[in-house]
Amino acid sequence: MIITYNWADENKEVNFYQQAHINKITLMFGSIDMVYNARNQTYRIVLFFIWIMISGIYITACTPIFPQNNFHISKLGNKNQGQEVSYEICEEKNMPHRLQKIIEDRKNRPGTFAYKNSKYTYLVVCYGEKPYSGYSIRIEECWKDKEQLYLKTQLIGPSAGEEIIETRTCPFLVVRCERTEQLCRIES
Repeated sequence: MIITYNWADENKEVNFYQQAHINKITLMFGSIDMVYNARNQTYRIVLFFIWIMISGIYITACTPIFPQNNFHISKLGNKNQGQEVSYEICEEKNMPHRLQKIIEDRKNRPGTFAYKNSKYTYLVVCYGEKPYSGYSIRIEECWKDKEQLYLKTQLIGPSAGEEIIETRTCPFLVVRCERTEQLCRIES
């Protein structure tokens, strides 16, 4: 029995046994085609979820990450309901090495953040780049209530009679106190 079969745009004559083999191949390729279509749709779904994850990462990357969980700038709470906190102004030699690197990266921009290690909480206030020397920082209040630790500072410019040098300075202050799990609020 001879059957004419069109294979890849070529007319070929095949016998009955060859036709059975071609049918087997067609069934095999047909099932592969169905699997390919199912996989193609699965790939589209996977690509869609990957796109959503990348978009989420992009959106999250545009927000500040470091100070997010332990720092807020807001008005200080009611000091009458809290208690004073013992603290010390921390010099560079008494700071953890990692905190020194973070301050070095951030001191050119105004901002505040808290850094915690196993023993201490460090409250850092950076006033950004200033064109002259002679700036100092005064701590006005440092206290805590049941929920939060508060620090309020003020930048003091050069005095009227003080000799100033026109040089780039970046005033910052690091306050060290006992470790606390409380939220830290810093006003500068």
